[in-house]
Amino acid sequence: MPHGAVPDKGTFTSRVAIVVFAALLIALVIALRHVLLLVFGAVLIAVGLRGLAGAIQRRARLTKAGAMVVAGLIVLGALGGLFYLLGAQIAAQISQLTETLPAAWSSFRERIDQNEFASSVVGELQGAFSGTNGSQLGAYASRIGAFTMSAAGATLELFLVIVGGVFFTVNPNAYVDGALTLAPKQHRDNIREALGASAHALRRWLLGTLLSMAFIAVTVSIGLWALGVPAFLALGLLCGLAQFVPLIGPILAAVPGVLLALTVGPQTALWATLLYFITAQVEANLLTPMIQQRAVSLPPGLLLFGVIAGALLLGPLGALFATPLIVVIAVFVVIFYVRGVLGDADAKAPGA
Repeated sequence: MPHGAVPDKGTFTSRVAIVVFAALLIALVIALRHVLLLVFGAVLIAVGLRGLAGAIQRRARLTKAGAMVVAGLIVLGALGGLFYLLGAQIAAQISQLTETLPAAWSSFRERIDQNEFASSVVGELQGAFSGTNGSQLGAYASRIGAFTMSAAGATLELFLVIVGGVFFTVNPNAYVDGALTLAPKQHRDNIREALGASAHALRRWLLGTLLSMAFIAVTVSIGLWALGVPAFLALGLLCGLAQFVPLIGPILAAVPGVLLALTVGPQTALWATLLYFITAQVEANLLTPMIQQRAVSLPPGLLLFGVIAGALLLGPLGALFATPLIVVIAVFVVIFYVRGVLGDADAKAPGA
């Protein structure tokens, strides 16, 4: 603008409107972050279902609609068969687990209290996570605990996520096209590419994660059964599900198994600890590298701090969805920053 010229009022007003709109959009995203995480969960379900439907369509030469119906029936059949075969036993063992764990923890504390140093360490940790000693860790734990959902609320939200996932699966283009209308025209092609690459990366990440979860659940269940640990099926299922939250989840899931093994005997607890450790090493050093050749490879440090950040900023759902969110963020960073800003056209997005 030339020196001394009067700025165009229309241009100034439009810029102010853009800034205000951006601020309101950010405030809305913060206020609705829980709902947006549920939407992201529905997107994950849709990505998985469409990936399965695509594989069926390629092999069975069905129509897209027919393949999606078959994919849905396969998922329902697998879940129904698992519930029919093991549902009653798993439910009984989960009930046993919830009843036995407090007694196992009390027994563990009694053994620890015999050693003054160990007792003080455990007391400090327990106080830190309960927030009773005023530590920063306690404050974080209390903040995370504030987001804990009731069982009824969690069930309702799970139902909504599944229904939303079905809607996204049936007609994803309608939602993508609707979202793109809110973006500037010059960026729509890049955003569409990033969304497609994100779906591809999430599909491969889901496949790798499900394989790891199945391996861990089966291996731990068989191992704990061989050791005579009670509620072995529930503990194995818990350990498998914990793989969805990498690094931190498996460690936390191992604690109940070791505590229940301690009720059988100290030697059983030692063997259970060794079982968890060996299973984790086999999964991390043998299974994961083979899976990552056809899936998504992310640095462990990035996953660790991503899970912590997700838990502190967004609560339990943030920790649960931290890894797939990192996958999507990494794709957008590569396409918009590495390629668009830095000009590295050969950079590959995760899962490419």
